[in-house]
Amino acid sequence: MKLAPFAHLAVLCCAAAGPGARAEEAPRQVLPALAPDPAVLKQLEALGENQSAWLPPVKTAGPINDTLKAFKMDVKGPQPRDYCRKWVWAADRKRALFCGENAGAPHRLNDVWEYDLASNTWVLLHEPDADFLKLSAQGKAEVALVKDGILTTRTGAPYDPVHAWWQIAYDPNMHALLWAIGNYNKCGFPHKQEIPWGKLEMFAYFPFEKRWEYIRPTEKSPPGHNASILEYIPDRAQSLWFTNTWRGHAASLFDPKDRSWTHLLGGKEIKDNAQCPGPEAVAAYDAGRKILVAQHGGLTRDGKPQTQTTYTFDLAAREWKAVLTSTDGPEGLDMRASMTYDAASNRCFLVDGAGLWSYAVGEKAWTKHAPEGPAPPNGMLCHNPAHNVLMIKAGENAVWVWRSGKVPAPAQ
Repeated sequence: MKLAPFAHLAVLCCAAAGPGARAEEAPRQVLPALAPDPAVLKQLEALGENQSAWLPPVKTAGPINDTLKAFKMDVKGPQPRDYCRKWVWAADRKRALFCGENAGAPHRLNDVWEYDLASNTWVLLHEPDADFLKLSAQGKAEVALVKDGILTTRTGAPYDPVHAWWQIAYDPNMHALLWAIGNYNKCGFPHKQEIPWGKLEMFAYFPFEKRWEYIRPTEKSPPGHNASILEYIPDRAQSLWFTNTWRGHAASLFDPKDRSWTHLLGGKEIKDNAQCPGPEAVAAYDAGRKILVAQHGGLTRDGKPQTQTTYTFDLAAREWKAVLTSTDGPEGLDMRASMTYDAASNRCFLVDGAGLWSYAVGEKAWTKHAPEGPAPPNGMLCHNPAHNVLMIKAGENAVWVWRSGKVPAPAQ
């Protein structure tokens, strides 16, 4: 169901600091409030422990253009994309944001969306500047703009940024979606960016203001690589960046107040990486125990199943540990799995092609769940603390929800 762009919205004011503003300044900003769907609220209220359900077909709102309509996003909203399955909760908006370009199937779009559960609505926040696949095929790059040595689109958005991997996070204090950009500009543009080689570049999208901002790297910025991890750490009000390549691994914290970095592992890439996850891992921050949990591995190679390994990172101790290895646990690949943290059950959850799993720090196994109701699809996963449900959006035009309730400990 398509709604006229924000025609049905009421006005809701909340305190939200603009970019670069200190907390004491806290200008009031306007969040368009969507009218709740009584049928959805009734369905959520009736959902018991370990019960799942498909919600009614989603609604959509915003400036949905012909490019998005060509991929039926006016009917379905967005769906998981190649190497783009991270769906992040925005605590200050009480909605879940999604972005990321496909690997070329079926499109390459730099759009940004958010999902409001109570109204069952996908809202388009940033209209895609172009379909970069078509631009590449036509040999065009007319949406590109070079300003201060930085390549963006004319709206200030990243130009053809490839994937999200596990490299997006929402900072509710900064009121911005952070996107750590790895390799991009695949469609070709005759310009070399004037940035320090190998340093992490980030874009920030401010949904209250509907604008992009480029966060220029400095000599003190950490190394930037594809297929890495960016995760918001609520107890520190900072975002953790972790990368691991053949050159080694590094971990750093980004402070939005002064756009500075603190290097947790000395600021240099460390070669010994057996105790931390490799590229394309998925992760979630266990806010109760203040530990990052990451899962890596899966698929088969040369006809043999590859092991799945669970890792934890203690930020206070600045220490990674490989804590669990198996061949029958969940996959840990950002192109095939998604992960989130559920504060109500104090567990990390993961969905892959085999089903829905959970893990709590200190356990010796993953728990596989059998919801009472429809089975979970494999898609992008997010916990909604406002309604205490896990949400999964796959290729259907509806969202799957499940309330965990009490989770039994796995067999030892």
